[in-house]
Amino acid sequence: MTDKAFIEYAKAHQLEALIPGGALEPTDKHDYVGAAVVVRAALFFRNAADPEVRRAIAECYEQYREIAKDELKWLWQDGKEPVKIKGGNLPSGTFTSYSDKAALTAYVTSGDASADAGFWHFQVFGQQRWREARPHAGLNTLTFSTSLLYVAENPTAFQKLFVDFARRLKVVSGYAGYAVNLSLAKTAANVPTEYQLAKQMTALDVGEPLLQAARLRDGIKTVGWLTALDKELLDKAGGLDTLRNELPPNWYALYDLNGGVVIQAGRRPESGSSADSDENGPPVPPPNYVILNAALKSVRVPSVWQLQIGQPGSASPYFATTAESDDWLRRFDVPDDQLVEYKAKLLNMPTLDTDYTLPDRA
Repeated sequence: MTDKAFIEYAKAHQLEALIPGGALEPTDKHDYVGAAVVVRAALFFRNAADPEVRRAIAECYEQYREIAKDELKWLWQDGKEPVKIKGGNLPSGTFTSYSDKAALTAYVTSGDASADAGFWHFQVFGQQRWREARPHAGLNTLTFSTSLLYVAENPTAFQKLFVDFARRLKVVSGYAGYAVNLSLAKTAANVPTEYQLAKQMTALDVGEPLLQAARLRDGIKTVGWLTALDKELLDKAGGLDTLRNELPPNWYALYDLNGGVVIQAGRRPESGSSADSDENGPPVPPPNYVILNAALKSVRVPSVWQLQIGQPGSASPYFATTAESDDWLRRFDVPDDQLVEYKAKLLNMPTLDTDYTLPDRA
């Protein structure tokens, strides 16, 4: 798809990317937006109770707000009613005025009504100091999203947010690509919608990153359009030179991450949907993701337990078992003798240039 065609596609499908609430739950109300197809980043980091980290989170939000502005309409926090906001302006100290004995929770959304899912969101969950100090504690999480149209019309803006945030937070890992924002008010009722979309788009992220961070202390969940590894994970993957050998620079851009690396796979995120020539065909794993997955398989976690949590007695399927959830983790795995076929397919993908990459490639 050409750049112009991609922008036109994104414009034409804006409304289709907003899906009615409880679309696959017959007994649920449908008078709200239950799901929004977006480009979303998930970043996992340590020490959320430290004042300097909380200031870094606030700086990330301000950088994001400069772009999102009036799109941001609601602030949710655990244990409180949602608050209407204007221009993305939050109450003073939203990210910083906390005791280290309290969890940091802030979820900013763009739906017209508080229950609506939207294209734009900035969400953070930071653990209390005592909780994160436990031997098997998980990581803290920050996610942000934009519309597909924004990424199409601003071909390097999302990458800059991702890399800047990752460096500022000193992340352990992270990824970005196609995803689905679900209604914060009725998440479980819209989980089946996410499941069905994931069956159509293999590169779509599944599940709530804030809930999966507990299992990502020592590895990554998945690869995506953007993938971040700290130095420890990069070394475990074989180091930068090994990745350079596996990831040709015409299709992959590498950026320094405090000694680790952020990897950009291609000009724009891939959905992994059916081939352009067969809209009703099976989903097709993007070659650049398959190759990146092979290069980073050694740092992928073996299990996430369960990708989704749906409604009890749901009439529609979702990733409710460990077996199916872990199969999803392996969706880009191919036998070694087939990897060469994907490397051949990579040659037919558009190459990277300065219009689609940040200036400070490693």
